[in-house]
Amino acid sequence: MIAATVVQWYFSGGGNEDAAMSDCPYTASVWRSFKWGMFWNCGSIAFGSFLIALVTMLRLLFEYMAKKYEAMGLDGPLYKCCTCYMRYALWMLDKYIKFMTKNAFI
Repeated sequence: MIAATVVQWYFSGGGNEDAAMSDCPYTASVWRSFKWGMFWNCGSIAFGSFLIALVTMLRLLFEYMAKKYEAMGLDGPLYKCCTCYMRYALWMLDKYIKFMTKNAFI
């Protein structure tokens, strides 16, 4: 919304000293930017939120299963290695998704 408002301000000659200034000249630009954001980017925001929720759910499910296996006494060296690798892979996936969605929303 901020980026769209700045673009509208810049290309409307808002940076010129000759531009006429009224009491609240950019209210229409802010409202138009809000409508653009809701109309054109609402699906992207929802998809990014869905990806974050999905990865978080996968991490929680994996941690639940790992705790159940540890409670059963199945904690050999191969299990520990696989668990450590899966925790790392899910952590990296979580960080990647959060980084990409954060930069996509900017």
